[in-house]
Amino acid sequence: AIESSKCVGDSLRLLEREILKLPDDLRAGLDQAAIFCPELITKEHKIMFLRCEQFNVDLAAIRLAKYWNTRIELFRGAAFRPLTIERMSDEDRKEMSIAFVRLLPDTDGTGRCNIYVDPRVLEGKEYDNERMVRAAWLILHEALETESTQQKGIVFLVFLEGALLRHFDRTLVKHIANSIRGILPVRVSAIHMFYAPYLFEVLFDVVSLLLGDRLTKRIKLYSDDKKTELHDKLIDFGIFPSRLPTDLGGGLEFVDGKWKNCDPKDCIKGSA
Repeated sequence: AIESSKCVGDSLRLLEREILKLPDDLRAGLDQAAIFCPELITKEHKIMFLRCEQFNVDLAAIRLAKYWNTRIELFRGAAFRPLTIERMSDEDRKEMSIAFVRLLPDTDGTGRCNIYVDPRVLEGKEYDNERMVRAAWLILHEALETESTQQKGIVFLVFLEGALLRHFDRTLVKHIANSIRGILPVRVSAIHMFYAPYLFEVLFDVVSLLLGDRLTKRIKLYSDDKKTELHDKLIDFGIFPSRLPTDLGGGLEFVDGKWKNCDPKDCIKGSA
């Protein structure tokens, strides 16, 4: 949808009407938010859901209501405060430090935020699934602070080289996928999956079931590409080598919980 001020204004008015039509149980979380944190239910907040559903006000109202029900279920009292990494609870910091889901700095050449997923980091880790989902929510909320990402969507980069069956947590994937599918105001533009082992081909039907048809159609697989060939293909999507992790032959290294540009000499091992 074209975002003229008239389109946005009209859509916001229609959205309010659709919210009032929702069943009381579906609207319960949103009603609580209106009482306990009205400062969070801003025009900008509602526009995120309209953008996610391409200004279909019926779907945006349902997603907004489901979002607040799930937000309260996941974060309890903290749901009524801004959801930011800086404000996360101490008990969630362990799961965040595992870095299963990581937001790459800035946006790509199309204005989309890119999120890097590496299931191998789960090796030998003990974690709580609910806290991992909360960590993913915080990362996604950080991405949504960028207006162009709200408008154009998020791109996931999933690194699967060396991934084993024990790294595939079906419950965790299901919870995060469910949050993206119909709850968070997130549009998924593409899911790039790199160097999936044979095991993944066996599990692809399971992954498709967990992700749903809509997300599965956005998967792009890269199996035998050399790094230079991979870079050429990703450039077509506005994703340049300089903003790729070293695992993908790029110039970003994750150190002490942060992405850092690495010296080209130190990145040679990642560019083979």
